[in-house]
Amino acid sequence: MKHVEEILQAVSEELGGASGGEAVIGSAVQLGPATVYPISMVSLGLGGGGGEGEQAAGDGGAAEKGTGGGSAGGARACPVAVVAFTPEGVKVLPLPQRRGALERLMDKIPDLVGRVKASAERS
Repeated sequence: MKHVEEILQAVSEELGGASGGEAVIGSAVQLGPATVYPISMVSLGLGGGGGEGEQAAGDGGAAEKGTGGGSAGGARACPVAVVAFTPEGVKVLPLPQRRGALERLMDKIPDLVGRVKASAERS
């Protein structure tokens, strides 16, 4: 199990480096008299597991032991706004959020469950 802990530590260190301040507040962009900074929402995910076991002896062979483990991680940065520094002042401009297919599907589940219940009650 020690190996799993080492793997998880290494993955979390890599993800931590990927989600530094530059991932949340991007590099400045000069647009005429304005300086614009993109702002992102950063999401991190990390998972792992491991185990060990023993296989009973069979066909005259000896019992065997084994261990295994693995881990995975991911990071996602989604732009949510820009901060514009202009001669007139500072403005925060939110960006429209695009919703993916999974989010749209999840929004429809309550209606679908209601329709199935209604259909079952009529039967």
